[in-house]
Amino acid sequence: MKKKVILESNKETVTDKELTDVANLVATIQETQKSLELKEEAVKSTKDFLRKLTEEDLPNKLTEIGLSSIETKNGDKVAVKPFYRGHISKEKQVAAFKWLRDNKHGDLIKNEVKASFGKGEDALAIQTKEFLNNKGHSFTDREAVHPQSLSAFIREQTEKGKALPHDLLGVHIGQIAKIKRGE
Repeated sequence: MKKKVILESNKETVTDKELTDVANLVATIQETQKSLELKEEAVKSTKDFLRKLTEEDLPNKLTEIGLSSIETKNGDKVAVKPFYRGHISKEKQVAAFKWLRDNKHGDLIKNEVKASFGKGEDALAIQTKEFLNNKGHSFTDREAVHPQSLSAFIREQTEKGKALPHDLLGVHIGQIAKIKRGE
């Protein structure tokens, strides 16, 4: 069964060669998109494998043999260090931000109301939004905690022995092997 070709053109006639050229370009675009998707998946897979090697396999092997650092024969220096990460999901954002504010860490929250409010300006952002609401102005606002700020906060609080709501802040603490190339 032959597919129907629908033409929308300012030209009165479109040649078979022109249609073939268009079909070839469409096929090339589709092949390129598929190739890009495969390469992006390969990069993701490689990053996952590298993360497993540096955050699980090598730290576990060094722990197993009782070492926290080593210098290899070729001069590479390997050291296992702790890492701290967090991620506040959209589903837990309201509760996480409430916890941060209630526990006097609201300065981690960055607020945007057509202008950016940085760390430590949480109260000013809330006042500005209330002011705009009371004046009947419509506005868009966005609140976020920068991932690096959250990770630094988690490290600081953990090292001080402070309890954190791991589920709300998406806390992940582990070991990572850092490698410095030898000469």
